[in-house]
Amino acid sequence: MKVISSILAVLLCIHLATAQIPKIASAAEVKALGFDQKVFDAFESEVEKSIQKKEIAGAVTLVARKGKIVHFEAKGQSQIEANIPMQKDAIFRIASMTKPIATLALLLLVEEGKCNPDEPISKYLPEFASQQIMISKDSVNGMLIYKTREATKPMLIRHALTHTTGQPSAYGGNMPEAYEAISKNIEKSTIEIFVKKLARLPLTHEPGEGWIYGSGLLIAGRLIEVISGMPFQDFVQKRILDPMEMKDTHFYLEPKDAPRFTTYYQPDGKGNMSIIDPGSEKSARISGPKTFYSGGGGLTSTAMDYFKFCQMVIQDGMYNGIRIAKSSTIALMKTDQLPLNIDAVLTIKDDLKNHGFTFGYGIKRREVGEDPRPAGTISWGGSTGPTFFIDLKHEMVAMVMYQTPMTFQIDFKKNFSNWMMKSLIN
Repeated sequence: MKVISSILAVLLCIHLATAQIPKIASAAEVKALGFDQKVFDAFESEVEKSIQKKEIAGAVTLVARKGKIVHFEAKGQSQIEANIPMQKDAIFRIASMTKPIATLALLLLVEEGKCNPDEPISKYLPEFASQQIMISKDSVNGMLIYKTREATKPMLIRHALTHTTGQPSAYGGNMPEAYEAISKNIEKSTIEIFVKKLARLPLTHEPGEGWIYGSGLLIAGRLIEVISGMPFQDFVQKRILDPMEMKDTHFYLEPKDAPRFTTYYQPDGKGNMSIIDPGSEKSARISGPKTFYSGGGGLTSTAMDYFKFCQMVIQDGMYNGIRIAKSSTIALMKTDQLPLNIDAVLTIKDDLKNHGFTFGYGIKRREVGEDPRPAGTISWGGSTGPTFFIDLKHEMVAMVMYQTPMTFQIDFKKNFSNWMMKSLIN
């Protein structure tokens, strides 16, 4: 173990010597941009508490305004067993933070006139031509029996982009057992095979008439393949990652990436951390099959790379003088695409219906409720822990990256928006 740790440490030092770590704003610049450094320091103390309590191994926090980074901090460790400290360029499994990137990929084809959000998915994927709505579920000798009727509305591309297809998922719907059955060994499958299985499941509701967080972006990835004639991952690489210089964003990693790859942990209930997936060459992201390229949650990335994408959205499709997408395309990612009677939230806590959904993001609809962020703020997070938001009013990006399942309640994560908005003093 000592030999492995030494090798990893050497590789890490070599990388850090050549990596371009962005310059952080000075104390005067932080204040000039409207932030209180003391609040950032207090937030990092909360992160440190979670590390000490073994809730997380480490984290990277990045906050920026008007394209300038005002806070960039790494705490804790990325790999406890190898004694590797967390670095600002650590690589994380960003899970559902993949979705905005996959969404933009499909919207680029919309931009080119090759498809339209209001077209039926079945135009490109015939397996979706005849959808069934489940009206009852019964059990006979342990065998589930579904009673269905034919859907009266077609499933549209926009439904896949807004989680309104009606399909069951791991997060909702009335057939979790059916979704679980088609998801077994999903990492060894392909999106083509999985989407065909998904198309056979009955829907919970008519397309467009409800919100169930699910697999729409997997469908989007398959649509991209059929419409563009390119593998989904290659399209994303060519049209988004390469032109935006997101060199540390990948669906799968190589052995050379192991020193920077974070281990995915969870608290074991005994005051320690247990490993879900190691940040080493043994990780499924490095040594796995590498066949399932998920637009719903397959990317790994760094805080800096993901900041680039967020800043491009703020700048209406421009990155470093390069036009990635038309401003009208990005506008679709900043505008609520749902009817106001639909509340796009995993767990309903009130009747405000203040959670809309754009093409790509959750969006705050109005200045009501306990959320301190302004109306129009877009955001999302990943099941592996990381979260971010883009405050369009203040041209602000805030994110915290770590690797503990989102099902674990962690105070700094729960209060992240409050901390970040408190740091903004003008």
